[in-house]
Amino acid sequence: MSTAVGTLSPASSVFTEDKSTLRRVILSCMIGNALEWYDFALYGYFATIIGQLFFPSASVFASLMATFGVFAAGFIMRPLGGIIFGHIGDKIGRKDALLWSIYLMALPTALIGLLPTYEQIGWMAPVLLTVIRLSQGLSMGGEFTGSMVFVVEHAPDHKRGLFGSWVVFSLVIGILVGSSVATATCYLLNEEQLHSWGWRVPFLLSVLGGLVGSYMRNAVDEPEQFKAAKKQHKTEATPLKQVFQHHLKGIGLVMMIDLTVAIGFYIIVTFIPNYMSALLGWEKSESLLITTVSMIAMGAVIPFCGFFSDKFGRKPVLMAGALMFIFGAYPLFETLEMSGLMHALFAQIGLAMIMGTYFAPIPATLMELFPTEVRYSALSIAHSLAMAIFGGSAPLVATWLIHVTDNYSAPALYLALAAFISLIFVWKMPEHARDHLE
Repeated sequence: MSTAVGTLSPASSVFTEDKSTLRRVILSCMIGNALEWYDFALYGYFATIIGQLFFPSASVFASLMATFGVFAAGFIMRPLGGIIFGHIGDKIGRKDALLWSIYLMALPTALIGLLPTYEQIGWMAPVLLTVIRLSQGLSMGGEFTGSMVFVVEHAPDHKRGLFGSWVVFSLVIGILVGSSVATATCYLLNEEQLHSWGWRVPFLLSVLGGLVGSYMRNAVDEPEQFKAAKKQHKTEATPLKQVFQHHLKGIGLVMMIDLTVAIGFYIIVTFIPNYMSALLGWEKSESLLITTVSMIAMGAVIPFCGFFSDKFGRKPVLMAGALMFIFGAYPLFETLEMSGLMHALFAQIGLAMIMGTYFAPIPATLMELFPTEVRYSALSIAHSLAMAIFGGSAPLVATWLIHVTDNYSAPALYLALAAFISLIFVWKMPEHARDHLE
């Protein structure tokens, strides 16, 4: 695996940009990324209702598993999206890839809000829903990693962790907005209105998000580092070929570090709200409200942990997050089962803050593993594979584990195992926090 970093020295070629440019870069990626994750997260928040309307079944488990199965199907396209957008990002430009990814998310999401249900068109309803989810997965294959690349390549060397953490923070903002809109929809409408038309409104709003996101991204320029590489003809003719010839070890490392992100994030953010309403008997509005509060807690720790990763290194912060999952996931899941709002709130806030701790240094950590000319492709492929294999299936596996073990805390063991595997690879990973990004 080629190294992507070098020791800082006075002779190092360090690109500097003024603060206003950096603010525009961060804001453009934060807004676009937040809107993308708002779109993608809505499906998870309305999974129970979608299951009833598109996968009617006498069994709550069967309906929920079918709904999460289509959720997982969207992840199948992410590696293909990673290849396509990675090639565009490395060969043509980071900005072009980011613009197309937001177009390909906003339109399909709006179409979900227009879809006829199973009662109206029969089996075509779940088929069309699956096709839309596949197109969303294609977009997500290049969006999040593209934002990571764009922001961190613009960042000063000594602030890559902090700047990269804002990409993760924007993801939380998107989910927080999605959760808030879903919660407001549940509170403002009665059950009949919610099932007949109310659930569609948040999906239709994504059109506005696409317009805002594309406008913001059009206003920023490529990273100087990438422009210099193109000027010196250092961009690869076929980045994908270079990735598989020289960076397979890096891809494997990214997938193992990402394992905790994939399983932890989708269990905490997508599975638990539906688990609380469908299996623990909470009102949908209550479970979404608790999720909203926990997302605020997650967002609060992310910039601090990004900053700590610059000050103390990526490995200490990542290892702390993994250890907290290993020892804390099961007790927190057991607390979630206890009666009372405070128990549920405490458990979800705890899980969310641990997730924020581990997730914050991820953009800078993964970026530092690959050189400029193949960075977008390698990172998009590796991250997309991790999300496709482990992230998309996480809610499905969690539901299945509860069903076969009759233990509502069983998903915590799956999360703890993922954290243990990631911990081993983080421990062996080289530390590049204080090196110059080549």
